[in-house]
Amino acid sequence: MSTHDIYYYKDFMDIDFPFKLVFPNEETLNRVNHAHEHFQICYLTRGACLHHVDREAYLMTKGDMLAIPPFVPHRFERYQEDRFEMVQIDFMPLVVDQDEMLRDAPLFPKLRLSAKSQSAVEQLIDSMKEEHRKKEDGYKLLIKADLIRLLVTLFRESSKDEQVEGASSFKNRELFFAAVRHIDTHYAMQLHLEEMAQRAAMSPTYFSYMFKVLMGQPFIQYVNEIRIRKALDLLRMSDMSVMEVCFETGFNNVSHFTRMFKKATGVSPLKYRKQST
Repeated sequence: MSTHDIYYYKDFMDIDFPFKLVFPNEETLNRVNHAHEHFQICYLTRGACLHHVDREAYLMTKGDMLAIPPFVPHRFERYQEDRFEMVQIDFMPLVVDQDEMLRDAPLFPKLRLSAKSQSAVEQLIDSMKEEHRKKEDGYKLLIKADLIRLLVTLFRESSKDEQVEGASSFKNRELFFAAVRHIDTHYAMQLHLEEMAQRAAMSPTYFSYMFKVLMGQPFIQYVNEIRIRKALDLLRMSDMSVMEVCFETGFNNVSHFTRMFKKATGVSPLKYRKQST
């Protein structure tokens, strides 16, 4: 069961140009644990606040930046009684047309920028803010250019390891795909996301995010589709009962198996078998 809200970009961004600038402060801060379909960059312009990601809390102060990929749960919290101001940039990858860059983008719960980079980032934010406000001819192209420069600045700063707190770069690609192969060959076993994340040497949150990015669908959906495909073969090519097929493919609950099978194929397992004979 999900323990966090999920926000979808179509609910609060322009579908044709999914980009949004927000300026939260201590009164308007979203303190709810949440994740979102889009990419998010935040930059603290005043004061301090806490950023919670994957059971860790990061104290953000003026000049700090963070980047949250899609579907990674996180939340903010006011730090003591401090007042603060933040720039929040929400966007879908299509805005910058840089799917490859963002596909492998790591999680930066906190990144301390150098003084030079702070100045550059603030200029880029001011430029995007003004273009988005005026919406004159060509403003989308200028925002795209500024946003790409902002991303490059972020990634360059992140290469300075001593300045990154809690950054999770995707260096375990081989371990990740070894975990996927385990799923493919052990679909009949109980497969838990936490166990697969451990095999990939990742936190469950980051593994879940990377699984959706690299495999094109959430972990549980991928597992269910493999099991359904195997069930189709068994129903068509064997004399096993529906219950036997259910347990052979790892569902372990006939009602759940029937429901998932019908959702995927439009018919019940028994009806599929009759149609296939």
